[in-house]
Amino acid sequence: MTDFRVHTYSAAETGIFVNSYLVETAEGVVLVDASLLVSDARALAARLAALRKPLLAAFVTHPHPDHFNGLPYVVPDEVPVYATASVAKVIQDSAVAKREQWQPMYGEEWPDRFRVPDELLESGGRVEIGGVRLTVTDAGPAESHADSYIVAEAGGQRVAFIGDLAFAGTHSYLSDGHTGTWLAALDRLGGDLAGIPLYPGHGPAGGVGLFDDQRKYLLMYREAVARLAAGESSLSEERKRELTGLMVRYAPDAPLDWLLSLGADPVAAELAAS
Repeated sequence: MTDFRVHTYSAAETGIFVNSYLVETAEGVVLVDASLLVSDARALAARLAALRKPLLAAFVTHPHPDHFNGLPYVVPDEVPVYATASVAKVIQDSAVAKREQWQPMYGEEWPDRFRVPDELLESGGRVEIGGVRLTVTDAGPAESHADSYIVAEAGGQRVAFIGDLAFAGTHSYLSDGHTGTWLAALDRLGGDLAGIPLYPGHGPAGGVGLFDDQRKYLLMYREAVARLAAGESSLSEERKRELTGLMVRYAPDAPLDWLLSLGADPVAAELAAS
């Protein structure tokens, strides 16, 4: 197997700083995740075209729109899109509802079509594409309803694309309400992926310290919600503003603080149920 190079396309704040990755080999390119907005997807397609190599396949780490929305604008119909079965199912079941929820805000920047991954892999499933061995592992519900990570190996190189299992330097999306299982996943991942570069869905690449930081963040958020909710399954608007203030003080330099109030009720309900 030959060496590969990872190219990162990062959206601006309007696109939630989401990362898409182009894994370049001598034979072609593999895409990991696509952008949220039409303009970013087209820019990603241009970045791909500049490599002057064919797109061999695409992978989706999890079923949030900022990771699959751009697929129809970047990936030709004949190019396979890989994911776990659980990721594909959530995309199929949620994409229309997500469009109805967010298109009024984003207008024409929100795609009018979507693509569901068509090559489904079980956890631990492995394929070799363009001289790179790619292994997909199902991490269960964590940041989303169905998370996974992808390890790419070739020529002595080994890296992992971890989707949103850890955010690097931004506030986190917590609206799916799986913080308990997310914490459990982070405990496993710190051992499974130790010693290799990790490429997150948002923010710069790093090591297993990304998982440590995410764990601390989740514990802080859960503690704040538990105190403010006092056993109830939702927070008042005043309490949500207080939660946002607490988390901004916890991570004063992190962007996307508008995400904080979105996760308040789902996490409060999760904690109340447990």
